[in-house]
Amino acid sequence: MRNIADHLFDIIENSVNANASEVIVTIAFSEGRFFCSISDNGIGIVSQEVLDPFVTSRKTRKVGLGLPLLKKAVEDTGGYLRIMRLNRNGGTNLEFEMDMSHIDAKPFGDLPQTFSDIFFAWPELNLKLFIKNGNLENLILDFQELRNNTNHGLKNYLNVRKYICEVIQKELRKINIE
Repeated sequence: MRNIADHLFDIIENSVNANASEVIVTIAFSEGRFFCSISDNGIGIVSQEVLDPFVTSRKTRKVGLGLPLLKKAVEDTGGYLRIMRLNRNGGTNLEFEMDMSHIDAKPFGDLPQTFSDIFFAWPELNLKLFIKNGNLENLILDFQELRNNTNHGLKNYLNVRKYICEVIQKELRKINIE
């Protein structure tokens, strides 16, 4: 994976594959450090084996490189990756932090486009995106609310895609992510 946006898409795809119907994403960027937390209500992780590239729940191939590659990318910058089961009934929280000023830091990629792709890829997924700026955490996008207020059709599809990208880009600029 070439950038952070690719990793976020992969993590959310993991949530969907774990039967999550709700995902909460929180992003922060301060003093050169990027933080991301992703929580879902899926079946939950069984063990830390998810960080082993030769352990995967996929049926189509015998390796799963997404999380091990993310772990290496964040640790290469002096950051961390944590994965926790939320409770006995399931749910997972994954969080990571990385130093974006480090020479080995991956670029952000197109975060707004990635969330737009997620919106259309999984129409049943209720994702909420929060941006944390200092001590303030603001909900900037609620997929369920957006779907409830959106008509279908090609023209509206393009308008919704544009709206998602503009809203996210505006909020990312507030925390100095260009």
